[in-house]
Amino acid sequence: MSKQLTLKIALRDGLRFSSFYSNDQNSQTYFTLKAFSEALQTIGIQQIFLWGEEKSGKSHLLQACCYQLAEQGLHASYLPLKALSLYGIRILSGLHNSDLIVIDDIDVVLGNRNWEKALLKLINSALSSGQRLLFSATETPSNLKCHFPDLSLRLIGGSSYQIIALSNQEKPKILQSRAQQRGFILDDRVIDYIYKRYPHDMESLLKILDRLDRESLQKKAKITIPFVKQVLDS
Repeated sequence: MSKQLTLKIALRDGLRFSSFYSNDQNSQTYFTLKAFSEALQTIGIQQIFLWGEEKSGKSHLLQACCYQLAEQGLHASYLPLKALSLYGIRILSGLHNSDLIVIDDIDVVLGNRNWEKALLKLINSALSSGQRLLFSATETPSNLKCHFPDLSLRLIGGSSYQIIALSNQEKPKILQSRAQQRGFILDDRVIDYIYKRYPHDMESLLKILDRLDRESLQKKAKITIPFVKQVLDS
């Protein structure tokens, strides 16, 4: 079951620190966020900005932080602005009881004066009351374009970490490893077929793996190229 946070935004099941593949390039970012969420109320960090290209794993780590807080009995508010910005700035209200405020894809609303005013008000309030803040965007905070200089200063004021997308060589290995964790083997030819014919960012690949696993269990079928084609092209 998905956990429900403020505004009834559901976290995706399975997006935990334990399920995030951290290579050498991302290890510092991974362990910093893990430590941040494990010791939120005692750690000296109040604000973290996570940046990196689309589908590089930012949302996974942000939601992993929220799950970590929930397991400690703390409260996180997760706001994915790509999905929620159409509801307007009212979604930023009522967050004063959250131990952690997480704003995913903050860059999608920057440049809009109303959003920037509301964000600046929220950040100032959170910092003055001791709440923790976690942001994500596709650009480093120093490269983001804001109408209001005060908002720019707030966004660059905390710690900033980059997430680097996995290489094309790493992704098939991760897919095979995840399949083994689920108790089945993906033939190299099957992985190659999937990788060449379907979206191959990690988010899409893991969704494909979920679907193949579910369908193969239901139909008691081995995962072969014809089976993959039947399931994914239907």
